[in-house]
Amino acid sequence: MLKIKLFFLALLCPLISSFGQFTIKGKIIDRQQALPFATVLLLGQDSAVVKGVMTENTGSFVFENLSPGNYFLSASMVGYMKFQSPLMTLDKNLVIPDIVLEESATALDEVSITADKPLFEQQTDRLVVNVASSITSSGNTLLEVLQKSPGVVVNRQSNSIAINGKTGVRIMINDKVVQMPLDAVVQMLDGMSASNVEKIELITTPPAKYDAEGNGGIIHIVMKNNEDLGTNGSFGLTLGYRGAETLGANFALNHRAKKTAWFLEYSWLRNHNWHAMTMVRKSLGDGFPVTINDRSDRENWTTQQNLNAGFEWKPTTHSVLSLGATAYRSDWELTALAFDEAHLTADAMRNTKTNIQESNIWQSATLGVTYQTKINPKSDLNVSVDYLYYHNNNPSLYDNALLDEHDHVSETSRIALDKTTPIHFLIGKADYQYSPSAAWTIDAGIKGVTSGLDNNVVVRRWLGGDAWDVDPFFSSHATLSETVRAAYVSTKWQPEKRWLITGGLRYEYTHTNISTPAEQDVINRKYGYFFPSLFVKKDLDVEKDIQFSYSRRITRPTFNDMAPYVFFWGPNTFSGGNTSLLPAVADAVKVGFHAKQWVVSLQYTHSRREINSYQAEIDTASNTLTYRAQNLDYLNTLGLTNSYSLSITPWWEVQGSVTLQYQVAQAAPVQHDVRKHLFGVNLNVVSIVKLPSDFAIEISGSYQSTQLSGIAVYLPQGSLNAGVQKKLGENGTLTLAMDDILYTNYWRIKTNSPQNYVDAYFKYDFHNQYVRLTYKRNLGSRKIAAAKLKSGSDEERRRVSN
Repeated sequence: MLKIKLFFLALLCPLISSFGQFTIKGKIIDRQQALPFATVLLLGQDSAVVKGVMTENTGSFVFENLSPGNYFLSASMVGYMKFQSPLMTLDKNLVIPDIVLEESATALDEVSITADKPLFEQQTDRLVVNVASSITSSGNTLLEVLQKSPGVVVNRQSNSIAINGKTGVRIMINDKVVQMPLDAVVQMLDGMSASNVEKIELITTPPAKYDAEGNGGIIHIVMKNNEDLGTNGSFGLTLGYRGAETLGANFALNHRAKKTAWFLEYSWLRNHNWHAMTMVRKSLGDGFPVTINDRSDRENWTTQQNLNAGFEWKPTTHSVLSLGATAYRSDWELTALAFDEAHLTADAMRNTKTNIQESNIWQSATLGVTYQTKINPKSDLNVSVDYLYYHNNNPSLYDNALLDEHDHVSETSRIALDKTTPIHFLIGKADYQYSPSAAWTIDAGIKGVTSGLDNNVVVRRWLGGDAWDVDPFFSSHATLSETVRAAYVSTKWQPEKRWLITGGLRYEYTHTNISTPAEQDVINRKYGYFFPSLFVKKDLDVEKDIQFSYSRRITRPTFNDMAPYVFFWGPNTFSGGNTSLLPAVADAVKVGFHAKQWVVSLQYTHSRREINSYQAEIDTASNTLTYRAQNLDYLNTLGLTNSYSLSITPWWEVQGSVTLQYQVAQAAPVQHDVRKHLFGVNLNVVSIVKLPSDFAIEISGSYQSTQLSGIAVYLPQGSLNAGVQKKLGENGTLTLAMDDILYTNYWRIKTNSPQNYVDAYFKYDFHNQYVRLTYKRNLGSRKIAAAKLKSGSDEERRRVSN
């Protein structure tokens, strides 16, 4: 521990040496934003050019290794009046106050320079999926786009997401963590149109400024942001067919002036679909191998709405006050006919038919205030407060009929379930950044989260007529309160242009309490962890570097994982909570090599108490099967990722990514220890062909081999997708696309553990084969008051700092 502390002190206190050479640094802005790609010249006393640079994405510039003397500073950019400083005497390192360029009275009416971005981009600490560049993503939801992303596996049945074989993923939207439960996040993403999304960042080794939650890393969704002056917008329409019709619409409206800006986004999606479930299990009862088959056809309707709005005000050149609000509603309705066939003894069968009606309604509203200010040329402060409210209502009705040997109804029963869950979050955070020199930046911050929910599940059994009786075994009422307090410090150091070192230390303290009316403090857990992180990059040549990173992460059990409740799939098949779950802590080490379009990396992760959903347990006395989350003793994952982008011709580009994994899990979830190991592969390939007359074709495919999940395995799945797009002038596009052409994208889990008397197979078909027609059009003037050249480098301009 002492060595770790000394190491981070060394990072925070690098030796500063001087050999008679000095530095000048500063920043170029206009009255509303930083100006990248501005030209800055250092002139001698005779006005001769000494050095010249262009500003970076943040508008900053630096002149290094300067001899003492007298200099002028000149700055210029197309569309702005030229700036020149008074004569300066350089006898020490100088930090110039921000230089404000004034707009030229003869600013260009319109400047339009565009560059196509690749679908996948490997950046310093993350893989970027440029959603706006994908044809087959047009008309998709965000969840469907994630399913096509390299190394990402979406488990719709357990409502979980994994990156490179590691679960425990945190979702951020525009640099704000989505605090709602992951199962609700998955449903929300399944209703959000990808039309207003600029890119998705897969951050596998997040720096210390981010929450330590999520062993798999962070998925950062960046919405489109138009920084041009004026008013404009866009709208899109989608017509599709899955198992049945799908309809969608979305629009976005933006306005930006010099000191204020606002935006409004709305999307609506109605999806009518057919699902199919199959479950087969065998167990040993009284010496006879009992076999139970469950199957159901499930018709469902989902209507989802998302509203996102924001307002921004710049009271001064160096400060921004912003207000953001969101609203979300998802109405999911299902009717199903389920059959249960139980072969209980050599000469006895039990057949049951169940009519199912289920609803799952999620609503949310959030409000956030953020203040950003530049205290001085070296210091920045960001303070925010957010309030989040969610409400879940989950009523269901089950009509059961026991059938005789002639399939006639011999006995009936009814079960009604009501589940309501309101959830509240209050979040406050402050981040401070200090840059004592051009090569050294220090970040520090604090964060506090207070949350609470009330989960009330009432199950009633029909007694006949209008009489119902509460079933105490299935009913439960529990409240959860949780507080998380965090503080971090990190540093970014570039001792020379070829080196980049970032390191940090984060501490998080968590207090979780779950109580019921019958028992207080069912769970009363307090714990704190330190989370160190380190990232080192060495540039070998232009667009060629090697990287090393280390980070520690945590995955806390969700309320649904821990809650004392039971939910049933069939007469003898249940899902339930596990109040004994503990948080999982993972240490990950990664080395990588990057050379132009080629990226290869090797990563090893050791996760203690890894949390796995859908672990099967058999009660041999009653022949009941229960699926619930369990802690593994550990999960070790070794992964090799290789990705490459190849331009075969100027009009044909192919991008591919392959991840090889070897996993070893030690599980002790039920009666006996089980040790499993598995080799797996994840493939993603995209081929884009540009044709004459503004046509383009995209073909993409993904494949995930068998994947380890505790004592179970997820069986292989994949998807072949294709789309054709036609540009309609400068402002419109028409896209025809199809997902899962070969109908291979469905969810299957297999558990074969003789030591624990479990042999179960569970398949759920979401009918992911999807054909759709999407029309999108931009509205309003795209002319810019100040010339701001657009290119693929916009990605870097808006990147979150390391």
